[in-house]
Amino acid sequence: MRLRNTIIVLILFAIVGGYAFVVGHYSVNEEKPKLIDVKPDDIAKIELKYSDRDIVLERDKGKPWRLVKPVGADADQAQANNLARAIADGVLVRTVDDKPADLAPFGLKPPTTTVTVTTFDKKTVPSIEVGKSTPIGFNAYVRLSNSPAVLLTEGAFSAGMNKSVNDLRVRDLMTFKLDDVQKLIIARDNGQTVEIDRDGDNWKIVKPSASPADDTAVRMALGTLVNARATDFVSDAPTNVAQYGLEKPHLTATVVLKNGEQQSMLFGFKQAGEGKSGIYVRRGERAPVYAVAEYVMTSLDKSPLDFRNKTIVKVDPESVETVKVKTSDGEFTLKRVPVGNWDVVAGGKTTEADIPVVERLLNQFRDLKGESIVADPMPSAQPFGLDNPAVEITLIGKDGKQLGMVKLAKISVKPTAPPIPGEPAQRTEYYATSSGSKAVYSLSDFSFEQLNRPAPLYMAKAPQPPPPQAAASPAK
Repeated sequence: MRLRNTIIVLILFAIVGGYAFVVGHYSVNEEKPKLIDVKPDDIAKIELKYSDRDIVLERDKGKPWRLVKPVGADADQAQANNLARAIADGVLVRTVDDKPADLAPFGLKPPTTTVTVTTFDKKTVPSIEVGKSTPIGFNAYVRLSNSPAVLLTEGAFSAGMNKSVNDLRVRDLMTFKLDDVQKLIIARDNGQTVEIDRDGDNWKIVKPSASPADDTAVRMALGTLVNARATDFVSDAPTNVAQYGLEKPHLTATVVLKNGEQQSMLFGFKQAGEGKSGIYVRRGERAPVYAVAEYVMTSLDKSPLDFRNKTIVKVDPESVETVKVKTSDGEFTLKRVPVGNWDVVAGGKTTEADIPVVERLLNQFRDLKGESIVADPMPSAQPFGLDNPAVEITLIGKDGKQLGMVKLAKISVKPTAPPIPGEPAQRTEYYATSSGSKAVYSLSDFSFEQLNRPAPLYMAKAPQPPPPQAAASPAK
């Protein structure tokens, strides 16, 4: 009985498998016919005609697309290529009526859009007149200029042909490579100018005074400029830029490339109009007025201190022989001893140190950075709590000379405005200063807590005795 059932199952599998093979081998997905016979790469010109506007895109062989009507402007290459591909890929679903008596029911009198393409070899291609969408299904009515018939195409074709000039314009405002920039200049309307020059692989501030620059801050500013996109195209030929605040811009950002080329962006007023939140801008070398997101300007509207290198102290850990620490819990010393070990000297007693903990401390001084430079020079230590610091750490080298010293403070600040419900009535701020600078830096709470450790946390932990073993059961 079991053998017979097994044979039946095998026969069924063979039948099903054979059927699947025949269907898969001999059936071919029928490709839907195209509305027009053209390849995307052969299209040299696209004309989109609407009831209220005409848009024309052109390109030369091997060259990028450009807008030629209603304005002359660079085209967004991805958008233009997608449009050409959508036109070439438009499919004929079926014929609705070979000779319609009235085109109005199909939205074709007049059509919502007329699409005309010209190929590089000047081939005659019928125009596509686009009507309304079908009441049922996801299709749209169309008609070709060389035939009276009303046809159906997929609804995505109709949506893809509905373009505005702004949809097709390139939104990039500045075009440069970060590695090609030699100089960044940011000029504000208050007369303050920050000039930052490339210095090999790093950056340096040359105006208003010479100092090392924060490479990350400079690269972020350059990245903001090169990645800025127009959110709105305000005017291609403005007659009066004063109305946009661009006659005397609030901020002007200029990049100078290694080949001497300059590109500038001018920032004016906040954009007018309901629902508008951008900032008016224009390229210093071009007439059109655009709008960009507000963060573009705020990301560039920085003081010289914002672009300054924020290194508080920089010491090679291998050169440190002694670390003297003063905290609110007392004073102690970390001393290097032979064979790569460290001792903790506290309260007149010397204890073996936890080497990884000491090394983590020293590694923080390899390049200790603040979050910002609050003032340089520090006008007074008292407002920052640095007249009575919470932590003072001095690093001493093998020759007994001081390599660096930092002071850290932690203060509570009452907000000037009424506190927000649910928010604490006070906030805590952390500050630092060092022997190598007259500046005062803001510090993160994490960095402060990592440096504010009492002596016991640097001491090696005594080995724990092994747990007592259970007595063996007497043999029976």
